[in-house]
Amino acid sequence: MPQRLPILSELARSADACEVSWSFTDGGAEERVLFFFGASVAAAGLVARAARALEVPAALIGAWSAALPGADAIGLALRPDRRSVRLYTQYWEVLAARVQDGRLDAWPLYRGFKALPDGSTRHDDYLCLPAVARDVFWPPMAQGFALAGLDAAQGEAVLADLNAGSAIFTVTQGAGRQSWLTTVRRARIDRMAVSRWLEPLAQRPGGKAVVTASRSHDLVHLAGGEDAVKGRFLTVYLESTPADVLGRLGLAG
Repeated sequence: MPQRLPILSELARSADACEVSWSFTDGGAEERVLFFFGASVAAAGLVARAARALEVPAALIGAWSAALPGADAIGLALRPDRRSVRLYTQYWEVLAARVQDGRLDAWPLYRGFKALPDGSTRHDDYLCLPAVARDVFWPPMAQGFALAGLDAAQGEAVLADLNAGSAIFTVTQGAGRQSWLTTVRRARIDRMAVSRWLEPLAQRPGGKAVVTASRSHDLVHLAGGEDAVKGRFLTVYLESTPADVLGRLGLAG
């Protein structure tokens, strides 16, 4: 059992938002919890202390720290077994200013600094395609749903309100990585319709948890693509609470 780290409880109490995600591959499901904060000196210090306690390599923490200027939000994600820890920065305000200036070219919205289970590290830039049309972002999403065993046509109905104004669509391309991530929180999406659509995932190892959680927590992001380490994947992100994420880390009570 992982060592109890009081700083994880501090992260949960201090976070501005919490999420839980499940990444489905041919090898099973990887669950992660995520803590998000508005960017501040205090929040950055807390996240850095947590990363050190979780034995994230100093060079990776340094790279994340160097990316903090200009960030308006930061985050930390980890698996319940703590063998994978990820640090994030977000640049929404920079992106929004560019869009207001009429600049709709791809721009990094998120940066990820990842300590992976095999001991390697990786940096991912999530390039946002602002106000991109549905006929651009929907095909890779539909393909990802179908490969994961979800009904793409049903998904199209559930996510019908996703459009150039409500979808925040990013792509990540790098060595051994080609993926997309869509933030859906701005769209009108029925929670129970999402839960019914996700029901086939319950037949996959580790999939019952996401179906159960989707009945009481809203969908926030969807992601998919192919990774050199885990192969093809589909990830479902749901909003969560401090109590829930601490429970998933075995720290309830």
